[in-house]
Amino acid sequence: MPNRTTTDEEFDADLAGMLAAPHAVPLGLKPDVPWFDFDLVIELGLGYLNRGESTAAEAVATAALASRSAKVQAAGQLVAALLQLSRGRYRRAWAATGKAAKFSDPDVAAEVAFVRGLILEGRGNNRDASHQYGVVAQSGRYRSVGRAALAFGEMLARESGSWDPDAYEVLGAAVDSGFPEAAGPALLAQATLVDRGPDRDMAEFLYREATGASIPRTAAQAAFHLGDILRERGDLAGAREQFRAASRSSDPEFSAKGALNLGVMLMEAGQAAEAIELFDLAAASSHEPAAARGHCHLGLLAIDAGDPRTAEHHLRIALRCKDPQVQAAARTGLDHLRNGGR
Repeated sequence: MPNRTTTDEEFDADLAGMLAAPHAVPLGLKPDVPWFDFDLVIELGLGYLNRGESTAAEAVATAALASRSAKVQAAGQLVAALLQLSRGRYRRAWAATGKAAKFSDPDVAAEVAFVRGLILEGRGNNRDASHQYGVVAQSGRYRSVGRAALAFGEMLARESGSWDPDAYEVLGAAVDSGFPEAAGPALLAQATLVDRGPDRDMAEFLYREATGASIPRTAAQAAFHLGDILRERGDLAGAREQFRAASRSSDPEFSAKGALNLGVMLMEAGQAAEAIELFDLAAASSHEPAAARGHCHLGLLAIDAGDPRTAEHHLRIALRCKDPQVQAAARTGLDHLRNGGR
């Protein structure tokens, strides 16, 4: 387990292992064991939230708040603030940072500034958020600096909506931090920025680099977009490989999107049986837009297979989607069934 004498590289490796087990690790957290310190509480809480594991993050906060160490308690308050922020409760999140800030310590001050930056940005106050991220940048805490550079760079990219060299440079600082939890998402954000312009070679390179990210959603999103580029370039085998990688992710959205794109490619290649398996995977997703597309494809394939009952089942589910294209395709399929296949 990581502790105060662990090197940064050893800490990051131990952290990666703990973040990969969100249902097991929190059960073993004890508030006053030596390795359960300020840094680990912060990184576990953030890491679990970045993976959509809010229950695990809550367990981390609860254990930290029960510690006899005031500094570890402050970390617990900051994870609690992040949980409130993830639920859109800005005032409660800000209040929790105030409780953490009562412990006078430079590490705590840096993390308070980071979380307050996220809150201010969420409220649309980008100017003050930028100031908070600047405070973190002066802290010398390499994980904190990497995370702040990522947050600031992504904020700049959202503001511009197009190619932005300043955002790209700031994101580069997150990559250069070497902290995997910041570097992977920063590579993806850089790729997305470059993808807005004409340099598709660089976008392909950056997406490929980001497929190795430690955060499953980041890796899946990168694989999905890389698959799109490869398909456009005629590298169908490479595109299939990337869409398949995305489809095997634990991320609900991009696993479903990857399955859909791979399913379409296989259907176009005459491999209907495998395509149906992938559309089934998409249809079962909790990501509703992708699930609706999965049902639509299944319905249309069932028409081709002469199975009107299955076709109607899937098409009626697809019809509930708000996507006009999906609705139109589902209506066309249902009309076909009503007209007896004519």
